[in-house]
Amino acid sequence: MSKEKIRELKKKIEALVIAIPRELEAYEFYLDLAEKSADDAPSKEMFMFLAKQELFHRDHLERIMNDLQSQLEEELKKGK
Repeated sequence: MSKEKIRELKKKIEALVIAIPRELEAYEFYLDLAEKSADDAPSKEMFMFLAKQELFHRDHLERIMNDLQSQLEEELKKGK
């Protein structure tokens, strides 16, 4: 078991735990701007695009976090 590898994985997971909710906050921010831009179709379209990108980012980060958690579990099992 590599204590350094475990520490590294935990740090990455902690960063993602912080980042994922921020993606949702950004999604809500852009969605709100899209709703306020109802009279301006190009702006509304742009803000909706940005909102969807934030959901994509969140999904991507969640997949990375799941992978890191699996790696961490494997490293912890090696130490038993």
